[in-house]
Amino acid sequence: MFKAQYFHRLFVPRSMWNVWPQRIISRPYILLYIILSGGLLQAQENHPSPDSLIQAYFSRTGSYASIYTGKTSTPYDKRFENHPYFVTDKFTQGTLSYNHVIYKDILMRLDLYRNELDIYFPGTIYQIALEKEKVDYALLHDATIVTSIGANYSKNEYLVLLYDGMYPVIKKYTLKVREEINSYNEGLERSFNLNIQYDIYIDDTSYPIKNKKTVLKLFPDRRKELNDFARQNKLNFKKQAEQSMIALVKHYEYLQRIVP
Repeated sequence: MFKAQYFHRLFVPRSMWNVWPQRIISRPYILLYIILSGGLLQAQENHPSPDSLIQAYFSRTGSYASIYTGKTSTPYDKRFENHPYFVTDKFTQGTLSYNHVIYKDILMRLDLYRNELDIYFPGTIYQIALEKEKVDYALLHDATIVTSIGANYSKNEYLVLLYDGMYPVIKKYTLKVREEINSYNEGLERSFNLNIQYDIYIDDTSYPIKNKKTVLKLFPDRRKELNDFARQNKLNFKKQAEQSMIALVKHYEYLQRIVP
């Protein structure tokens, strides 16, 4: 079995095997830089020292070094007819709160199929999947992306927070791979099928909602007032379901405040 203490031999020149300090190997961000610094390691006439690698790593990542510690994310098969990313497959600048530290102008892309938030490693072609348990939230494409709602929700998936009030509303994306044989050339066609689910959180418990009926069922004490509000404001739950459901929830919170 390949031993972990020899892992650095995959990336470090043979002449450095005996001098490569264990304290450096144990740091994932240094290993990551070793992988990404192929140009340095290939120059056999000028082997980089551990200290020079550390200096080069921090000169490239600056004060943002702590976020570039996840696993590298592999690209998808080019035969897919569509992409699995939130809004676009292009890396887009956004704000990231990671381990309670805020980082601005980070190039990010949310992978809905793998349920990963990828960031772009500066100056390279590599992308890194952030450690989900350390992600507090991300502001991307005018949306707030979170990993938990309330105290009882585990940080095991990315959610789009639509409304952050007394009763939070989220949007959940689920992707499945669809495969079929093309009758024309008998080739395999692959694509991602998207499913969207809306949830509302009441006392840290999530309840699925999809129309006016499902929202009213959760608030029976204000059913008449909410029905009147929907009619008076001409809420359209077929063409604008998302905005209409949030409007009902906001109005319920308003009614609770003025008439407890």
